[in-house]
Order: sequence, then structure tokens, then C-alpha cells
Amino acid sequence: MKAYEIGDFPSTGALTLVERPDPVPGPGEALIRVRATGVNARDFSIMKRVFFGNPAPTTHIPLSDNAGDVIAVGPGVTEVKPGDRVTMCHYWRWLDGPWDESMRNDDFANTRDGFLVEQAVVPAVALLPIPDCLTYEQASTLQSAGLTAWQAVVEAGRAKPGETLVTIGTGGVSVFAMQWAKMLGARVIVTSSSDEKLERMRELGADETINYRATPEWWEAVMDLTGGRGANLVVNNVGNGEVDRCLKASASGGRILHIGSDPVTPGRQYAPPQLPSRLALLILRDLTLKGVIVGSRRMFADLLKAMETHNIKPVIDRVYDFAQANDAIAYVAGGEKLGKVVIRMG
Repeated sequence: MKAYEIGDFPSTGALTLVERPDPVPGPGEALIRVRATGVNARDFSIMKRVFFGNPAPTTHIPLSDNAGDVIAVGPGVTEVKPGDRVTMCHYWRWLDGPWDESMRNDDFANTRDGFLVEQAVVPAVALLPIPDCLTYEQASTLQSAGLTAWQAVVEAGRAKPGETLVTIGTGGVSVFAMQWAKMLGARVIVTSSSDEKLERMRELGADETINYRATPEWWEAVMDLTGGRGANLVVNNVGNGEVDRCLKASASGGRILHIGSDPVTPGRQYAPPQLPSRLALLILRDLTLKGVIVGSRRMFADLLKAMETHNIKPVIDRVYDFAQANDAIAYVAGGEKLGKVVIRMG
């Protein structure tokens, strides 16, 4: 089978195409034919070998997004059967209940090979059926960006009808955050440096938009748009340097959902938050600042059911073929996308 390895990516920005033996499922495992995958912010840290923990080896297969069908199952597997269309979380041990950091030790695309490969062996207990309403390409956008936004807005954020949510940027997490918030009846404000992208976000359902290049102190625009109260939820997925503006944009009792510590798009520089300002606003406005790390299998099942019930479709910017994987990665790195970029395996 064909696969891409990290290879010289840290220096060249390109993955290496290789041949690997076809895998065989063991007890409790399923062999899946990967139909589609995609690129997320975390994938760049892994491919650059600077992700949390030990760097992934250069022979590692990257990308955590996945959708495919079962080819074969190992001994003792009853959860799935050949022919099933399936997907799974990359932190596969987080089936339900609270997160535990030890779950990071078994992570597809990080501590295990990922899904930029034609076939993969995975734990059968982790798999979920893909609803008939979603194609492989659509289903492959959900495991990182979609699920992270789901936990931020639905699980941890508890967005309610009539509340105001601000999401920063127009990447996969931001677009999904807008979709989940609108599903729950919230008002959504989106920030971006591109007027063209902001227009597209309004077409997709955003109620208000702010160009943060034209308005660097975008929190002041949020205050104007909310009559001086601020936002009930702020989804920060662009790095630590934006924390203070998120705090300033928040209403009393607001929730700030912090996703990712470093910016991945061009034009944003890493900067630590202002500690005195942060502490003062946390107290004065009774704010909650919560880190968000993807979600569990149970959350993913709820997400898939909601998409089926509400007929929600992912926003896909571009689809590339397997042979164009490096082109897809370069396009995402350029920061021009809106929503998700998919790699179709064929």
C-alpha cells in the first residue's frame, strides 16, 4: 500500500511518498480502507516534529482526520463488520467521561501512525458509523476541527438561544463553531483579516463580522455590537497572544474556550498574554477560561447525530487527490482556505 511519511518535512515542507506492507488486524482490531483525510493545525506541529511530548519519528505517517470502510476484522471483533462505513477520534481511548492527560499517550497521527495512507489498522471499539447523509469527504472533516468546536460550543460552552458567540478566524474550528452555535440559536460574530472571507461567512450564517486588520482592538467592535455587554462565549483558536482581547470582549459571566497555544496562519505571531490584565478581568467579570482538547467518542456520536437531525454539512474549501497531498498541505499552510481541506484517497 502507499503512504506518506514525515520524512524531511521540517526542512522542505513536503512529505515523502513510500510503499508499506498491507497491514493485518489483530485481536480487537479492524482493518479500514481510508477513503479521505485532511489537514489540521495540530498536524503541522506533528509534521514539524514540535508537538507536545517526544517528536514523531521521520518514518511516521501523519494526519488524524479519517473516514473509510472496514475491509476485515480481527479475532473477537463484534462492533463492526466488513463493508461498514466508519470514522473515529484520534484520541481513541477517550470513549466517554472526563478527559485524562494519559490518553494523549495513544494518539493516532502523533504516537501512532495517522491516516495519510491507503489502509490502517485501528481498535474496533473506537469506530463509529458514518451517517448516510455524509460522504466520506464530508465525514473526514470532523475528527479534529468539528469535534473540538463541538466541545467548545456545545459541551463546555453550553451555548444557549439568544447568547452571543465570537469565533476568531475562518478555519475549520471557527466555521464549525459558527454552525454549532447557529444550530443552538445563538448569535455569531466572526473575525477575520479578509473582507472576502467575512462576506462568505455571512453567507454561511454569521450575524456580524469584524475585520481584525482594520480593527486591531476587535473587542471594542464586539462591545459596540452587543450594546456594551460583550460576548457570552469566545472561541479562541489562534493562540495565546489573543487571550487578552478575548477577555476584554467577554460579557460578565462569559466563557472563553481556549484552543491551541500557537498561531498557525501567516501574519499571526506568538505572544504571551498579559498576566495582570488577565487576572483582573477574570475576577471583575466572573469569567471562565477553559482549555479545550477535541472530544470523546460519545461527544463524536452526539455530533454525528446532530448533523443528521439538522442536515448540517461541513464547509469544504478544496478537495485534493492522494497524489496531491503535498499540494493540499501547502495550500492549508498558505492561510487562504475557509473551512476544511480534504485529501481524497480514491
